[in-house]
Amino acid sequence: GFVGPMGAIILGVIAGVVLALAGWASLTASRLDRDLAQSDLDFAARRYDPSAAVFDRAERYFEYASRLPWVGNGPLNDVRARRGAAQYWQRDYAALVPKESDPVAAIPADNIELQRLVANAVYRMGQVQSTDKEKTLAAIDASLNAYMSVMRNAPGLQDVAYNYEYLVRLRD
Repeated sequence: GFVGPMGAIILGVIAGVVLALAGWASLTASRLDRDLAQSDLDFAARRYDPSAAVFDRAERYFEYASRLPWVGNGPLNDVRARRGAAQYWQRDYAALVPKESDPVAAIPADNIELQRLVANAVYRMGQVQSTDKEKTLAAIDASLNAYMSVMRNAPGLQDVAYNYEYLVRLRD
């Protein structure tokens, strides 16, 4: 034949290694999917703490996978938005909102759901900090800027446009 006995053994070993790696990747992906499904159940039951470890592990795997052209940033953005939703519903706004002057701009432009959560968290943080008229107006301005950033990236979001319009009227 084309390949001698030693070549056939080498090809068999290489094929075995490739198949073992594919099996390991499939097993890891299935375990991650199972854990993410469980985190959805936990989220629905308002148990947010168990999901943090799942999100950490998923984010790590999806960061590697996002470098593959057929995977992209979709799964990574989804995990980051899920983590943000858990932080938002726990009222942990400080952990959700980046420390930059324009917190929404610090979020990747293709992660609209996380941007929306951050804009809502900016508003909620402003509500807590509003103790007088000056602080209230500053909080409203920060919220308006956050919602405007989201609308620039995704102009068709009606809830964001509604929140923006509400704050404009509230400010006036």
